[in-house]
Amino acid sequence: MNDNAYHSIDFGALTRAGEGLTQWRALAMGFITVLACGVIFWLMQFSGARIGGIVGVLLMVVLAIAGFVVWVAGASAVGVLLMDKARNLPLRSIGEAARFGLGSVPKFLLLGAAVMVAIIVFMLVAALIYFVCKIPVIGAVLAFVAHPLLVLVAAGAIIACMWVVFPLFAPAVWSGLNFRQALASVFAIARNRLVQVVLMMMVLYIILAVVGMLIATGVFPAMVSLTGMATNIMGGGYNTYGQMGGMGAAMAMFSNASMVGALMGLSVLGMLLFALVSLVAMMGVNVLYLQAADGLDTAGTASDIEGAFGMMKEKAREAADKAKAAAERAKQAATERSQAAAAAREQAQEEMNQRERDDVMARFDDADRQTTQQEAAEQELAAREAAEREAAAREAAARAAAEREAQAAHARAEAQRQAAARAAAPSPDVPPAAGASGVMAAGVAGAAAAAGASGASGLSGAATRECRACHHTIDANDAFCEHCGAKQDV
Repeated sequence: MNDNAYHSIDFGALTRAGEGLTQWRALAMGFITVLACGVIFWLMQFSGARIGGIVGVLLMVVLAIAGFVVWVAGASAVGVLLMDKARNLPLRSIGEAARFGLGSVPKFLLLGAAVMVAIIVFMLVAALIYFVCKIPVIGAVLAFVAHPLLVLVAAGAIIACMWVVFPLFAPAVWSGLNFRQALASVFAIARNRLVQVVLMMMVLYIILAVVGMLIATGVFPAMVSLTGMATNIMGGGYNTYGQMGGMGAAMAMFSNASMVGALMGLSVLGMLLFALVSLVAMMGVNVLYLQAADGLDTAGTASDIEGAFGMMKEKAREAADKAKAAAERAKQAATERSQAAAAAREQAQEEMNQRERDDVMARFDDADRQTTQQEAAEQELAAREAAEREAAAREAAARAAAEREAQAAHARAEAQRQAAARAAAPSPDVPPAAGASGVMAAGVAGAAAAAGASGASGLSGAATRECRACHHTIDANDAFCEHCGAKQDV
């Protein structure tokens, strides 16, 4: 930086900022922009209050984006009209200015993105340095040097952005430069003429304060007095001295149609006054940029920016390649994990199926064993029942045989007795000795019959016995009682 850089700027040229008040095209464009932004803001409030929900939120977001585009495009249209005036060029039409303003919106978006990227990169570098400063002993020395330097770098960047980049990037775009040229011009000004630009910005702010004070000294008393008179005449919430009479009086003002019209007109007047002050500011910024960029060589800065952009592209390409490679590795790893997971699921499913088959086979085996045991138990029960029936049949046959033998013996004894009786009866033809011998024979026969009957009874008694539980008569060889089922001692 040389001494001529200081003398090349004419601070008196900033007095041309007042010429913005005489540009009716720029004033009309500014008023239309402010009015359109006001309508969009009202629509945002309406969508949020009346519609609500997700639809209302989405509509508010869309309207916010539309409001930003309208504001930037309208401000750029006003700025290019004032830039033509500052460069003493023929003014273009409002339509041409509006088209130029719409074309300038992407440049401002790119500036915002570049600033965000620069902030993120600076923060990452600072975080890396602070991590290095955690090293014992050496870290303390490094922090003693690095922390103040980082603070100074951040402060210089913030000052450059607030006083040079943000205020002068728009005039650079309005002068017809593309994004890279405008950025190179602004960086060249920040590198070579930062102090002069800051001083000129302070002078411009003083001029804006003077203009605003001049407008306020006339508008504010007139607004208060005339609004009070209108309220007293048309009705509303102001008292005789033009002061508000409380919240109820303010609500009463909006309940009067005449006062609503008057307040709306006052709002439009406020928009016009804001547009006038904005015209003075934008005209002053245009003049300041032309003064700061006059005779400044931006070729070196442009080459530095090209190199920075090339490096950023290279880094971005490398980052993209690394990200692509990492994505491929992650994809391959995910594929391997998915295949391993699929194999594990198949193995687990196979094991589960095998366990189910084993369980089914075990249930079948248990069922077969239970069936076999049940069949064996049924067979044993059937055999026992058959043995019991056979024993009962043998017992019944033995009793029947005994009864038949007893009946036969009884019949023989009865026959013998009758024969003996007949033989004992006196017969005229038989002598007494014969009668005595017949009686003796009959007695012998009766004794033999009695002995046979007693023998039969003894046989019958020896073939049966009583149950030890219910005392029912059972066969001597029965193991169970046929009446109660109690087990017997054989």
